[in-house]
Amino acid sequence: MTGRALRRGLRACCLAWLIAGGVSAAQDGEGGSAARLKVRRLDIQGVSGLDVQQITSVLSTRESGGLIPFLGKDRYFSARQLQADLFRIVAFLSDQGWPQARVTRVDIDKDDKARAVDLRVQVEQGPAVIIDSVQTYGFEVLAPADQEAVRARVSLAAGQRRIQGEVRNTRNATLAVLQERGYAYATVNVLEGEGTQPGHVSLFVIAEPGPVSTFGRITVRGNDGVSDGRVKSLLSMKEGQQFRISRVVDSQRRLYNREIFQFVSVNAEPTGPIGAPVPVEVVLTQAKPRRLSFTPGYGSEEKARITTTLRHLNFFGGARTAQATLRWSSLDRGFRVNVEEPSLFRRGISMSVGGQYWYANEPAYQLTSKGGRVTFAKQRERSDPVRRHQSLTTLSVTFVNEYEDYTVSEAALEDPAFYDDLIALGLNPNTGRGKGQLIALAVDLNRNTTPNLIDARSGYLLQAHVEQAGQWLPGDYNYREYTVEARKYYTLGPLVLAGRARAGTIEADGLLARNVPFFKRYFLGGSASLRGWGRFEVSPLTLTGNPIGGHSLFESSGEIRIPAFGQFSLVAFVDAGNVWYESFDINLDDLRVDVGPGIRYRTPIGPVRVDFGYQLTPVDGLLINGEPEPRRWRLHFSIGQAF
Repeated sequence: MTGRALRRGLRACCLAWLIAGGVSAAQDGEGGSAARLKVRRLDIQGVSGLDVQQITSVLSTRESGGLIPFLGKDRYFSARQLQADLFRIVAFLSDQGWPQARVTRVDIDKDDKARAVDLRVQVEQGPAVIIDSVQTYGFEVLAPADQEAVRARVSLAAGQRRIQGEVRNTRNATLAVLQERGYAYATVNVLEGEGTQPGHVSLFVIAEPGPVSTFGRITVRGNDGVSDGRVKSLLSMKEGQQFRISRVVDSQRRLYNREIFQFVSVNAEPTGPIGAPVPVEVVLTQAKPRRLSFTPGYGSEEKARITTTLRHLNFFGGARTAQATLRWSSLDRGFRVNVEEPSLFRRGISMSVGGQYWYANEPAYQLTSKGGRVTFAKQRERSDPVRRHQSLTTLSVTFVNEYEDYTVSEAALEDPAFYDDLIALGLNPNTGRGKGQLIALAVDLNRNTTPNLIDARSGYLLQAHVEQAGQWLPGDYNYREYTVEARKYYTLGPLVLAGRARAGTIEADGLLARNVPFFKRYFLGGSASLRGWGRFEVSPLTLTGNPIGGHSLFESSGEIRIPAFGQFSLVAFVDAGNVWYESFDINLDDLRVDVGPGIRYRTPIGPVRVDFGYQLTPVDGLLINGEPEPRRWRLHFSIGQAF
């Protein structure tokens, strides 16, 4: 907005105020509360091409009541506020592309009996400023793909109104591209030139990149109890590394995620001569070291649950985290402790040491695990906001040493067809109980490109798991397990298309039943699996119909997620999968299939969901708790997306 246009608008406001004649001090609330007048109506007339509510949202003068008059808030009239709002109206319209806008009249109608006032503001917008063309200069130093990204970030287009907010957005977004490619000292300006006719303009987005810069000295302040070196090892940037503005943002997020610091500020301001290394200042404020939380919940499978967690942040210094978890539900309960070293030897390798005493009450068995695990993990983050790519790749190695005590279900014990399997498993055929020491080495590789895995809308997830027990490792079990999983999310307008596939197998040297513990067998069915069945209901059966698990599995799911209203959305899904007894025995012609609808309600901790699954290919002869199950549907309630 030019100075001349602003002065013209201000003179119009003052003129309109004189025309209105002002109001008395009593109307302004200065004569006591008895004389205060509620704003019953505020009507802004003469506005076109714009929602009037956009204007009223920036004003101090508001109508009383809102949509529900008896429950809404009372708003009182103030002459001084109204006068200031007249200036705001002119400034807002100028910002939206009408620089010659002015207020021509203000009417104030008092209703002394109702102690209310009706306000009418007449606006003359004048002609809008139209963009004829938008051209960019100075971005030639970037790669062709990055230049295309610059053009995509120019939110100004020919034929549109010249909106100052879009001008600012264009300047900031194109500058961010240069800063992401190392041009820390770059500047971007949006200049106006004459258009093809009066009231039209040509816009020029002009960049001065300057030289490519690097990160300079990193200074850390406020890190009581955590050394400078440990803080620097948690940052995304290093001294001498090429400057990228996203590394500054990622570093701040990483430090916040540790929860050790209550306040984190990572600043990288190019203050020296152009091209000089950019100094980085990290300012921290320590958070309370101990946190206790109680988390209740409910699900259709686990029923009521409660989890109590005690966390010690910065355990023995060095940004370590210690955590103790106590949990109870109908499915599992127990106690776990864990200590995490975030950066072993400052090499970016994390180490986690944990122990547990855990009881799981599954439909096919009950299992008590006592022991511990040690995990070493290396993460590699890649973030390219210019091309809107991001990924997190994690490689981890886990050593397992646990004592397992398990008992198969009563239904299996009562099944005479399962008697020989119990003996082959090394279980007491009368009690169904087995025990042993599990010593295993597991390797996991994960790659995630979704911005938010809890409620993903784009990207993909890949997971691979290999686990070895026995052979050159001591212990009572001898097997090798391989599983892979892939998930893909795609946004199509308001819809989200989601797909998942998972396959796994367990092999052993010799008899499977002898070398693979029963609790390692695969079962499908439940709220996060084949939703037409209950938990552990899809697997090979005994001759009489009891699920006994298998050693190969395949499952897949597809969903269409449709926004409904407010925080609600609808889902249509199809699941397909099965479990086979032998190793490497996956038959895609032999799948169990279910379909159904679902409802989601978005909450801060993830979507609450209800799914109704219907079996298209029921399992003939299936026994549930020893009884035939003719029902072909299941209803599931849980927290979080199914995948």
